[in-house]
Amino acid sequence: MKSISKVENKRGLGILELEEPKFVSEEDVLVEVDAVSICGTDLHIYEWDDWARNRIKIPRVLGHEGTGRIIKIGSKVKGLHEGQRVSFESHIPCFRCYQCKTGRPHICSDLKILGIDVDGLFRKYVVVPHFIVIPNDLDYDEAALLEPLGNAFHALSKVDIRGKYVGILGDGPIAMFLFYFAQKFGPAKIFLVGANNYRIDFAKKINYSNHPILNYFEDNILQVIKDQTNGRMLDIVFEMAGSKNTVELGIELLSMGGKLIAFGILPSKIEIDYNQLIFKSIDIISVNGRILFDSWFVMLDTIKKGELRKFITYEVEFTNYQEAFELLLRKEALKIIIKI
Repeated sequence: MKSISKVENKRGLGILELEEPKFVSEEDVLVEVDAVSICGTDLHIYEWDDWARNRIKIPRVLGHEGTGRIIKIGSKVKGLHEGQRVSFESHIPCFRCYQCKTGRPHICSDLKILGIDVDGLFRKYVVVPHFIVIPNDLDYDEAALLEPLGNAFHALSKVDIRGKYVGILGDGPIAMFLFYFAQKFGPAKIFLVGANNYRIDFAKKINYSNHPILNYFEDNILQVIKDQTNGRMLDIVFEMAGSKNTVELGIELLSMGGKLIAFGILPSKIEIDYNQLIFKSIDIISVNGRILFDSWFVMLDTIKKGELRKFITYEVEFTNYQEAFELLLRKEALKIIIKI
């Protein structure tokens, strides 16, 4: 079977031929993959930046945001059945380390991630541990978005935004998920700061509570937020862009005692004004993936069928993967589904 993989130590991806899985162990399931969404992490690997070069071992099959149906189950697997539609939790914890045994398997000290540390979903068949498949009744394209959507729900769970002035810095897919669903949690006002006109226009379409949407390059962000918060500035900032500029901006926008939710992955190390964190008494709260499996239950109980379809820009065939990656790198799309 063909797979979309990192095959060379340079920018881009290639097609790698793999053998189809022949069997499934007693604790695993064999899934026929139907649809996979391209993640921002996949873009880092495609671009082959510092983070990717230091993390990825070549060759590696990419893809960790996906859905499919179970075609075979191990003898010890309970609660699942053949033919069942599932989504994938990309974290594969060890369940033996201190973090796992104290209820934090999403930050397992020996964590493996689909498409990063082990071969991922950009292939027709995959054998995975039974606990990382989540039954759902969404259509395949929507179900492929559940893994990244869980990140947004995890970020929202870190703070109470009710009645607060909130900033979202970034206009990527998870920032848009966050913006859309945060409006349901009762903030006083959300200031979304984007840098790409296509995505700023998209944010306006999902802005159902009249929150300010600002352009990083065109608006005087500090002054606008100062005026609209009566000088108070922001109680909470979600840094979703993974940029030195937005990290610095987030710290500057926060009020005294504010909270910075760190989500965006930076392409390389940065320097920040550490003393500013101290004197403003800022709490930095990092977000990594989803809480297993709290984030899944919260989002599956919150979303409605059809609600995620608005976030899908294109659906493309497997052979057109390069075009899809380049569209996302040019920020001319939000989420693209690759049919496997």
